[in-house]
Amino acid sequence: VRSASVCFGLPDGWGETPASDMQNTWHAPDGAHDLRVKRDRSYGTTARAASAGQLARYRDTAQSSMADLEVTTHRTRQNGREALWLEIDYHWAGQSAPRRRLEVFVAGESGYVYQLLVDTEGTPQRLAEQTRLFSTARANLLIDVAAT
Repeated sequence: VRSASVCFGLPDGWGETPASDMQNTWHAPDGAHDLRVKRDRSYGTTARAASAGQLARYRDTAQSSMADLEVTTHRTRQNGREALWLEIDYHWAGQSAPRRRLEVFVAGESGYVYQLLVDTEGTPQRLAEQTRLFSTARANLLIDVAAT
């Protein structure tokens, strides 16, 4: 998939939600997984600032509908740059079914930070699929590429 400034691998059959200037979202054919790519400057120009700002938004249940977040943060590299990889366990407000979100934040050019995330139900089968999807998307993620 190629959109403005980003390129990565996506399995066949995934549907795209109409894109905004900031974010693209794709859904698995069975609805089990969402994959998003965001290109943003609203929380700062570093992976650390962007992830902190995004987590603050997630923790505001009124804004995000996410509840009881448990976050594990890993320092990593993405496209040769310093990056942060987050594992976020949560559930939707008013529901008890566990969910997990895997995200990577990496600073790009012109002050933008790219956020790649895969969100799914917290069942063992879904989590295994999510890990594979996230690893594949990250391995093929290119940022700051020209749109064609």
